Amino acid sequence: MPRQLATSSGRTRGSWTPRLAGIGAAVLVASGGVVAYLITSPAHAARRIEQLPTRVSSVQTVGIVAQPHGRARLLRPSDGDLHWGAMPSAASRPQGDPQWTADTMAGGTMVFIYVPSGQCLASVTRKHGPVLALRRCDLGAAQRWQKLGGDEDSQRQNGQYRNLASGRCLTAGGTGQPGSPAVLTPCAKSAPGSQLISFWWGA
Repeated sequence: MPRQLATSSGRTRGSWTPRLAGIGAAVLVASGGVVAYLITSPAHAARRIEQLPTRVSSVQTVGIVAQPHGRARLLRPSDGDLHWGAMPSAASRPQGDPQWTADTMAGGTMVFIYVPSGQCLASVTRKHGPVLALRRCDLGAAQRWQKLGGDEDSQRQNGQYRNLASGRCLTAGGTGQPGSPAVLTPCAKSAPGSQLISFWWGA
């Protein structure tokens, strides 16, 4: 199934809010759709992010891909949950795919933003443990991701991505078939395919 893994060539420095607004406009033009811009509470955000850098050093418009059981799967929201779907073919690719931005922050952490809703990929605490969800962006530790090892080639970005708040890694759960849940699990030293995350560039 055809796909291309790459990164955006542009790098822009500046404060977080103006940068996201600029990226939203760019995706709006590229996809021909309506992009939901981020609306954050400065007072709330200040309490959550005072210990973490807030400056964006680079932005990529990507798909987020895992490789469970050797099959490439694309991270997608559905009915309030997150799951791993089949990679689209060039003929069936929806307009505007891929639909995430991967924002690298000063200090090296990343924030993943689902462009259609303007929400961030986050770890949310539940009674049975941390789970993945989309939440209003506040740049707190629950929305920060740190790359662990993997392929250092900037054109691929293969590696595990650990959430700063939960200490767990983004993982493709289940059997690896389309519709398998996206979950948070302890980061494995062997970097299995279910935790090997890469970026897909749809252009």
